[in-house]
Amino acid sequence: MATAVVSGIIDANNNGTPFDDLALKVYVGLVLGAYNLKTVTAGRHIERMIMSGKQAQFPAVGRAAAPAFHTRGTEITFQQIHSNEYTIDIQDLLLSPLFIDVLDEAKSHFDVRREYAVQQGQALAEHSDARVFMSMIAGSRTATPVVTGLEGGARQVLANADTDASVLKALIYDAAELFDTNNIPAEGRNLFLRPSQYYLLLQDGEFIDRDFNDAGNGSRANAIMRNAADFAIVKSTNIPSTDLSGDTSLPTNLRLDYSANVAVASHMSSAGSVTLIGLQFESEYDLNRQGTMLVAKMAKGYDFLRQEASTDIATA
Repeated sequence: MATAVVSGIIDANNNGTPFDDLALKVYVGLVLGAYNLKTVTAGRHIERMIMSGKQAQFPAVGRAAAPAFHTRGTEITFQQIHSNEYTIDIQDLLLSPLFIDVLDEAKSHFDVRREYAVQQGQALAEHSDARVFMSMIAGSRTATPVVTGLEGGARQVLANADTDASVLKALIYDAAELFDTNNIPAEGRNLFLRPSQYYLLLQDGEFIDRDFNDAGNGSRANAIMRNAADFAIVKSTNIPSTDLSGDTSLPTNLRLDYSANVAVASHMSSAGSVTLIGLQFESEYDLNRQGTMLVAKMAKGYDFLRQEASTDIATA
């Protein structure tokens, strides 16, 4: 029997494989956006908003000296309490701009603007997260205190902290001891870890061992670890990991080499952010370029506030 000659109604020009070029492409109503980096510093540092101006002032007051017994018949010697201020400058307007060509949008059978807006906002949020981490780390590397009599920053540095769980745990306990020595309140302490260090500690298991911890402190099966040495554990991929000492887009005091950092221990008072213009979205059709401009923007400033309330954990 002769082979039937098929008129391929969904085969473009009967070209053969894959035989279904013209088959209907059904839009399933789902746009696969990029997975975003989770932001974690909101609520874990001091956040302020100003309506106008170029910087915000944070007054800082030191401690009273130790009391002394009065000697009968002598004049009282009055003590001094030192004070100073921290200021955070608003940086330039930060933009996340996109342009959609009118013809491309007309050809598209799905709405990309919503997903683009999500990605723009997330890009700015991730930028903000990283700047907060930089501020915490910069504070820990500033040894001279702003207020005379208070403590300066201190780093925790030990080789192999990125690969050896016992080394990393020792640095975490050292950080906790440092915070206790500096009278940093237990409430509001956080330990920010890169994913590799988080899972290094999780595999070690000491901080979730039920013989030494509350039963609800974590689970290997669910990859959960909540607390370590009085710190709330927070996993983040936004901790800076490169040498930014030459990045002129950063304020001078944040231009540091972050390549050796593996974790940051901090109290929420260690760093601050000041918002002049919160996250805003704008769109406008450009007749000359035949397309729509989509712009997400914000104006904020970041800096450390209490050097003694943060310490970066590094390998070098």
